[in-house]
Amino acid sequence: MGFLDVNFVKALFALYIVAVSLIRLMYDKEFFRLTAMKKIFGRSLGLLIHFVTNVIMPLLFAIFFLCRGIVGFAIL
Repeated sequence: MGFLDVNFVKALFALYIVAVSLIRLMYDKEFFRLTAMKKIFGRSLGLLIHFVTNVIMPLLFAIFFLCRGIVGFAIL
């Protein structure tokens, strides 16, 4: 197992997803899926669902895989 352990790669990919999702949320033009969720569920619930599924979940996966990668790297 080298420096680029599979868990590190998964963590980096999850952090990339978080960054892209946060940039989309901060962008002036709204993403079409967010607009659809806001129409279906209302403004507050639509934003909450979008934020949880596109930011919080990937961030949790990133933390999980980063920790697994660090523990796996420390064992070697």
